[in-house]
Amino acid sequence: MNRWSTGPDPIPPLAGNAHVWAVELDDSGFDGFEWHGRISPKEQARAVRFKFDKDQRRYIIAHAALRDIMAAYTNAEAASLQFNNGPNGKPKLAPPFDASGIEFNLSHSHELALVAVNQTGEVGVDIEFAKPDFDFLEVANRFFTKREVAALRALPSVFQSQAFYKCWTSKEAFLKAKGTGLSGELDEVKITLSGEHVQIKANVAGWSLAELEPTEGYEAALVTECRPMEISCFRWKAAW
Repeated sequence: MNRWSTGPDPIPPLAGNAHVWAVELDDSGFDGFEWHGRISPKEQARAVRFKFDKDQRRYIIAHAALRDIMAAYTNAEAASLQFNNGPNGKPKLAPPFDASGIEFNLSHSHELALVAVNQTGEVGVDIEFAKPDFDFLEVANRFFTKREVAALRALPSVFQSQAFYKCWTSKEAFLKAKGTGLSGELDEVKITLSGEHVQIKANVAGWSLAELEPTEGYEAALVTECRPMEISCFRWKAAW
């Protein structure tokens, strides 16, 4: 079980560990107008393309929070940060901010976003809101391996939805960490049932998988390069 604490000030050094920040995208204390000016013109242009105000607001909060968090790690102004995209669109810090060696990844779903930060290799994070009426078996049949689908269907029905989302977020976190995106192959994971809890494990050379539990109704996973590491989990606030 992950322990999520209020974001410390100042942020502690990474020191070979991974930090994960949970961002509430419907935070009533967030001044969207003020923070809109802190994201890049490209991000501003994308934000206004959302049809619904709530989606526009959530996008602004997620990307403004990312800049705020990364500014603290790089000792830079949030608005001055610049990013580049890798071959498959994975965002990275652009020079000179990349001199810190810090890698990050952002994922958001429904009312929550996660920002993962690491300084000892690549990192990938994925979060999904577990929709109660989602036809997960159809998606599993399309994207999971035969072994994974068999393991999923073998579970008692009450655990199948949770297992699907744990499996899906794990696979997505692997792809995002590797920077392969959906063009890469979905790494196989092992689905098991331990008592009343579904567990996901993976044996992918050079990478480590950890389950995250940000809040009820969501499933999330973190993948880091090379080795398992200690993970510190924080909650970001607009006034932090």
